[in-house]
Amino acid sequence: MRSGGWKPFWAALFASLLVLVPLVGGTVLLSRQQLRTQLRQAARSESGVPIQLPKTTDQLTVLLCVSGEQPGFVLAYLNASQNCVHLLSVPAVLTVPFAEEETSLARCYAAAGPARCREALAQVLALPEGTRYLAFSPDVLERIASRYGPVRVGFTGALTEEELARYGRSRAVQGISAGDAHEFLCQLQADEAFSPVRTAAARAAVWDAFLRQDLDLLPATLPDALRASSSALLTDLTALDYDALERTLEFLANNSAAVAAQALPGQ
Repeated sequence: MRSGGWKPFWAALFASLLVLVPLVGGTVLLSRQQLRTQLRQAARSESGVPIQLPKTTDQLTVLLCVSGEQPGFVLAYLNASQNCVHLLSVPAVLTVPFAEEETSLARCYAAAGPARCREALAQVLALPEGTRYLAFSPDVLERIASRYGPVRVGFTGALTEEELARYGRSRAVQGISAGDAHEFLCQLQADEAFSPVRTAAARAAVWDAFLRQDLDLLPATLPDALRASSSALLTDLTALDYDALERTLEFLANNSAAVAAQALPGQ
């Protein structure tokens, strides 16, 4: 009788937990979002900058360029209304119009810089109006990205097991620092045995992993890191663009935005 009497108690307790646990989890998540927003507002208030809350109309498209002998290119499309981050890794060998002729995107970058690359890509791809450009040196990119720690990334779907083995890597998900990731991608890009599309797919995998793992941290840190490094960047991002980036990232982080990455031409 006594053991049987406990059964209704445990059943009621279990039913209560089924209701309370999701509620508590949702409350904690909401509290974190509210705290992040309040901290950002407090910081802006102290600096005298007018406060603007994230909204669904916030969006930003940026051509990200990493300079060097093996330059890398990624189009980042952040859209609050669609609650998404889309990343398109563009092969450096992509043919683009340049000086009444055609050349590779990498040569266009070496000859005329990121602004001309953005202009050339706009003639090849349907870039959204107002697309910005942001170019880093490898050192600056590593300095900005290193604060987030190693990225856990898997290259399944981008590279075969044999291709990865050539560089001492496997298809297992593995932690990789920003500096090591850049070095690895440069090695792939310089290796003529690799298809440019597969190399771009590997780059897409790294950026995809970074955005997925660190999206919650980016609103409060990335815009300020870019502002602090402004003298070392080549960009047409304005102060208003940095504010828009911060708001858009905050909206996307608060709403667990979907992150999708691919390599041109969609492979």
